[in-house]
Amino acid sequence: MRAGHVAGMPTFLRERAFALVLIASWLTGCASTPTGRAAATLPLARSLSSRHLKPASLPEHVVVIVQENRSFDNLFQGFPGADTQNYGYDSHGNKVALRKLPLGAVYDPVHSHASFVTEFDNGQLDGFDLDGCGPHCPKNAAYSYVDPADVQPYWNLAQQYAIADHVLQPNEGPSFPGHLYLIAAQSGTPGSKWYVAENPHAVRQQSPLDCLAPKGTTVEQIDMTSSFPGIEGNPIFPCVDPPTILDELDAAGISWKYYTGSLGWIWTAPYAVKHLADNPADQANVIVPETTVLSDIAGHTLSQVSYVIPSHHNSDHAGDGHNDGGPAWVASIVNAIGGDSYYWPNTAIIVVWDDWGGWYDHYLSGNGHPAGDSTDPNEYGFRVPLLAIGPYARAGYISHTARDSTAILHFIEDVYSLPSLGKLDAQTDDLFELFDFGGKARAHKRIATGSVTSQSLRLEKHDDSPLDDDDAGD
Repeated sequence: MRAGHVAGMPTFLRERAFALVLIASWLTGCASTPTGRAAATLPLARSLSSRHLKPASLPEHVVVIVQENRSFDNLFQGFPGADTQNYGYDSHGNKVALRKLPLGAVYDPVHSHASFVTEFDNGQLDGFDLDGCGPHCPKNAAYSYVDPADVQPYWNLAQQYAIADHVLQPNEGPSFPGHLYLIAAQSGTPGSKWYVAENPHAVRQQSPLDCLAPKGTTVEQIDMTSSFPGIEGNPIFPCVDPPTILDELDAAGISWKYYTGSLGWIWTAPYAVKHLADNPADQANVIVPETTVLSDIAGHTLSQVSYVIPSHHNSDHAGDGHNDGGPAWVASIVNAIGGDSYYWPNTAIIVVWDDWGGWYDHYLSGNGHPAGDSTDPNEYGFRVPLLAIGPYARAGYISHTARDSTAILHFIEDVYSLPSLGKLDAQTDDLFELFDFGGKARAHKRIATGSVTSQSLRLEKHDDSPLDDDDAGD
């Protein structure tokens, strides 16, 4: 921890400090900047919003629900008060109106790093017509938005709680590195100038795509010392080794679980981190199937921090026409916690989408490059939605603050008084703007989910089918 950081802490925060000091030097060393690139300027006095609050004001449980592949303009188009735009421009300068599509549409724009570079077009945001798409996509498929009727539970949650509309995806690429950023605020091994930038290439159908992958599995990287749009190459085995928020939780004695449909998925970030995948204690915290989270809510066995990864059907990921269960899945988890007097008063729920999925988004942050820094080849991407839910979430609140989704890590760090990982989490806020922890707790109003219930989800046949070709290869 930084010199003087413990002094002046409230007693309840100081109690954890000794254990955290033991890992601070390791974390600091792991946060080194690649040779040849200027280090990012971090705040001299990183603000921790929790410092003035009493322990009882902060959540005892944090649940992070990660959905898939939607930009803000695509999923919340026309949401009252939010920053959306229902048209864009193509590479010829033509104005293109966004078309309405069902959530389960089969069209799936490619969302690799190269796709971002093409669509972004050096800040012109006019290359969405040039990107790839499949299967059988119509012209300008990326210029689309989801029918609000298909995602009504999401809109109801945003209207009842808080939504942030200027949250950038931390990386400029697909799911595998995106999920790494959501636990590590980076996607590379410290000491290397290379970060994982794409999804792994499988050596055989349905084989794991992380540290469990068979020999010969590779993933492309990006040279973080190169300028935007970066130099990709140097393929490696899909198993990196950065420090993570899960290590910080372990060191502080704070329990965590990571619920997922398969240990070998590109969405199962702990199994893409070597020291977590090799550690039996951490392995035990990665729970299959993901619906176990509903049993743990009912049985009052949630850990203090939970990550929840969906099945393919409930992921919101476009591509096969059947991935439309996400809104009911997310709302069912919220309803289960919201209807439980044991958890609701002391739980904060954050819902985020891992990447933009190739869909159009009009928002430009920074001067030309999203990060406002042409020396950064891979950070940041387009907007993704973020919802903040809980008894102290601000009611009907829309945050327009520019941030990236590693703010979730900053939030967890501040709630539990953990040190910063020193990467993107140290350069964004902590999401406390979306909550009023000193205010009056509010009851949850149940979100309609049709025939889907916690019980029906728990009884569903486990689906560990491989993710679609786009996520497996691009």
